Amino acid sequence: MVPVPVPPPLSMTRRALLIAIEGPSGAGKTTLARRTAERFGWRLLPEAYDRLSPRPSLRFAGPAGLLALERRLLAEERRRYAEALRSTAAGTTVLADTGFLGPLTYTAGLVARGAAPGRLLTDLLEEEQRARSPRAAGLPDVVVYLDVPSRLARRRGASDPAGHPADLAGRHAAIGAWERRFYRRVLGPAFPSVVRTVPASGAPRSIARRLEAAVRSSVPLAHPRDAARVARTLLGGLVADGRPPRDRARSAATVKKPARSRPGPSR
Repeated sequence: MVPVPVPPPLSMTRRALLIAIEGPSGAGKTTLARRTAERFGWRLLPEAYDRLSPRPSLRFAGPAGLLALERRLLAEERRRYAEALRSTAAGTTVLADTGFLGPLTYTAGLVARGAAPGRLLTDLLEEEQRARSPRAAGLPDVVVYLDVPSRLARRRGASDPAGHPADLAGRHAAIGAWERRFYRRVLGPAFPSVVRTVPASGAPRSIARRLEAAVRSSVPLAHPRDAARVARTLLGGLVADGRPPRDRARSAATVKKPARSRPGPSR
């Protein structure tokens, strides 16, 4: 029998990369990121919320509470992006559990649904535009969007009621549908060599293989910070004047993990 050649680790085939996993709540982002980072010896970068201490409540009362929350999360996104750049500059590939624009895409989804004023997103976008590198949160070399059927995502979420409370499922699904549209129909076509969609059904090992293939087929950007500015511009244009975008998707769910113990109005 002719032996099948084993492909070299990704870190041996190209320069160190900054890779982010995005996708619906219940797609298995955290589990996949952890297993993949262990397999290839990459640095795992937890999502912004998990890095904060103490963790804030993700339930808020009104626009002012939402703005304060998203500002805190964006500040952490800038820190994690800067850390990721230092690691890749030193030759270590970084795998981020979610990218660095989450507070912006989440707020944009709320605005699109009429659940938050358009000015709130404008304020956040203007703050990010004023932030200079390395403080501004940027776009990764590769964004892997895990696409999962909404029924499977709900089933996976239901297996973790603490992280996916049932009372927030409706809002999570609506915001997630908007975020899915942004990645698949707007950001993906704008950066087809960077944003890769991977089916997230099946065994974790199979999904990991798809992720590896997506990373191998990507073409990193020469100037990712310029791309991040373009991404933010696209994001702002989609919700201009607070109008819901046409042809809004009605399924899938992407959301930050909710607070596990503090009561209050839900995000």
